[in-house]
Amino acid sequence: MSNTSQTVNITIPKELLKQVDALAKRDYTSRSDVIRQALLQRIRRPEVDEWGDEGKWETLIDFRDINSAGVPAEDVLEAMKKMAKVQKNG
Repeated sequence: MSNTSQTVNITIPKELLKQVDALAKRDYTSRSDVIRQALLQRIRRPEVDEWGDEGKWETLIDFRDINSAGVPAEDVLEAMKKMAKVQKNG
């Protein structure tokens, strides 16, 4: 360890630690490296949330306009197919 590093203690859930260990094993690295890389990624891109975006959502279809009491899944799928077709055709 270099003299510019410092040891810290953190507490994380056991299940998360299992995931860290699995990732470290898969990538042939250490727990510390996995956690360090995750922290660096988060610090460098703080505006990106867990969904991979900036937390800004745009309403594409408001199904309440179709039926305020609820919309059957078939109607949702049909609307999504139409939207995909429009986007594909430009």
